[in-house]
Amino acid sequence: MKEPTDTKKRLITLNRAIFVLSIIGTIIAIYVTQSFLRSTSIICVNSGCETVRKSPLSYILGVPVPMFGLIGYSIMTVISFLRTLSDKKILLNIILGIGIFGICFTSWFTYTEIFLIKGICTWCVISAFNMWIIFFITLKSYFLFKKL
Repeated sequence: MKEPTDTKKRLITLNRAIFVLSIIGTIIAIYVTQSFLRSTSIICVNSGCETVRKSPLSYILGVPVPMFGLIGYSIMTVISFLRTLSDKKILLNIILGIGIFGICFTSWFTYTEIFLIKGICTWCVISAFNMWIIFFITLKSYFLFKKL
């Protein structure tokens, strides 16, 4: 009977990691989004952030790309918090769905940055890695949850 307890503890730990990484992603997205909306420079280790920010390809139907990250990370933060109150599988499925969309979206945008915009935004790369980490942690949680 010890195995389910250990599994639940691991699920709690993994969810905490998702929660913290989602908050980090939200903070990054807020910073970059406000820069897009105010048309101000992004503090960056290279000039790629400005190249990306100024490109029309960084907007989808007039909406800055970082706004999509802000929405996704914010929802993921709330859902991962709700998972501390409830262990319903639907909450994990929502996080997994957002994670899948997030890695597809960040992969597309990374491609766009490299091959079309010809600039790499450091914050975008950090956000993309963050989303991939969240995705893999969520997958691990998903398979652990199936063992319960």
